[in-house]
Amino acid sequence: MKDQCICPYCGKKHSYQEFRPRNQKKNNRVALFIDGGNLYHAAKSLGFKVDFLRLKNYFVSKERTLFKAYYYSAYDPSEGFIMKILDWLRHNEFTVVTKEVKKITHSYIKGNMDVELVMDMLLNMDSYDVAVLFSGDGDFTRCVSELQKHNKHIHVVSTEKSDPPLLAHELKAQANTFIELAEIIPYINQR
Repeated sequence: MKDQCICPYCGKKHSYQEFRPRNQKKNNRVALFIDGGNLYHAAKSLGFKVDFLRLKNYFVSKERTLFKAYYYSAYDPSEGFIMKILDWLRHNEFTVVTKEVKKITHSYIKGNMDVELVMDMLLNMDSYDVAVLFSGDGDFTRCVSELQKHNKHIHVVSTEKSDPPLLAHELKAQANTFIELAEIIPYINQR
């Protein structure tokens, strides 16, 4: 059947319209936490571009209310392209968290947003029931574990199908649900 995906909750194929979490409470609050650099590299390795509005709509439904959709990115102000993307996200109701990259040498640039992402996940935990983490970075494993102690359900969206895989095994093992990015491309890619 056309437009099917593998359900991250039961493992069976469903149409996109049937995608709903099992045992879901009415008014279940969801927060999206997008590690911009990690998602960019995962999508690039899989050969597609993310449509962020479709992505947001995929994880929010009539049964789910969106608390916030966060997007984290280090940026170089001399690169106009990334600045346009960040502005577009802000104008489309994403909470954009940024910091300027640090140029260590002329060829080495550093810009890590892990601390900011973890702080937002922890400080806002009373405002959501489900967190969708778009990253395969194993550094988030401890944060996921702590949130689960507070009855938060954590979906991790990343890929094992890239070369090399961009998912840390410890993060996949800790998550309540792992969603393979390659499986949801038809629902979140730019048309």
